Amino acid sequence: MKSKSLKNKRILITGADGFIGSHLAKRLLAEGAEIHAFVLENFSAFRIQDIFDRINLWPGDLRCVDTINKCLKGCRPEIVIHLASLKNVTRDPALIEAMYDVNVKGTFNLLNGLIDEKIELEKFINTGTCEEYGDSVAPFHETLRERPVSPYSASKVASTYLCQMMCESINIPTVNVRPFLTYGPTQDTSLFIPSLIKHCLWGKDFKMTRGEQTREFNYVTDIAEGFVLVAQAENVIGEIINLGNSWEYKIKDVAQKIVEFMGNVTKLDLGAFPYRPGEAMRFFSSSEKAKKLLGWVPKVNLDEGLEKTITWYKQNKNVLL
Repeated sequence: MKSKSLKNKRILITGADGFIGSHLAKRLLAEGAEIHAFVLENFSAFRIQDIFDRINLWPGDLRCVDTINKCLKGCRPEIVIHLASLKNVTRDPALIEAMYDVNVKGTFNLLNGLIDEKIELEKFINTGTCEEYGDSVAPFHETLRERPVSPYSASKVASTYLCQMMCESINIPTVNVRPFLTYGPTQDTSLFIPSLIKHCLWGKDFKMTRGEQTREFNYVTDIAEGFVLVAQAENVIGEIINLGNSWEYKIKDVAQKIVEFMGNVTKLDLGAFPYRPGEAMRFFSSSEKAKKLLGWVPKVNLDEGLEKTITWYKQNKNVLL
């Protein structure tokens, strides 16, 4: 497989202040890329404060055409990695309008801005989600028909189709990447793994479902590496590519690992919560396409990733995300 150097490439990352985006920005800096970050005016600074002097910040909003076009005109990116989105996986129809405005219309605004500013683009990497597969039968491979089950997943399916249409109809070189469940340092503690780590640090019991459902867990540096390989690859335009390690674990087993790693100071209250309506009992990826097209192979196993994540939260107890 052929790949290009990213040294001195002008790369625009939307959502560079987010969990995956911040790790990706640092990884691309290591490749020698010139990083431009499109962030909200009131963006969360702590994840990228250590690279402020090495990146170019462009405050704006995906819903605001003027701020998008100002950014594109100013940085004229060769590669765009579109990570910014509104995320809420609850199945509440009241979320539909906001999800459309940010995730669908916002993606269109960005793509249209590239046309308006006559940007000569090498690649537009759109970030989808494993949620696009909904309650399909695992393992999820890219040829499955999407089955969105929430406004968020529906908006991501629409954005995927929008990017494919723009690629086919007007030759914008898009590729769609679907990361599967990701964890690691700096993740919001409202999510499963960091939430449990926080409970262990505080010595509080942790309420959860019975935990019989399975998931895969990808360490964030592996996912960042996948995006780098997509940016470098020459054979991916028009493709949909899963980024997931396919390692299936029961939720309760992962929870028990964390508790044991942290000294068994927290009791797991299994069954305290019911499963969510429509809970998928098996949810993991097929990663064959990423291996074939990118040569992407995850490097961090679950035990190593959990230990790295726990260490970070122990060292940053004052950071409640």
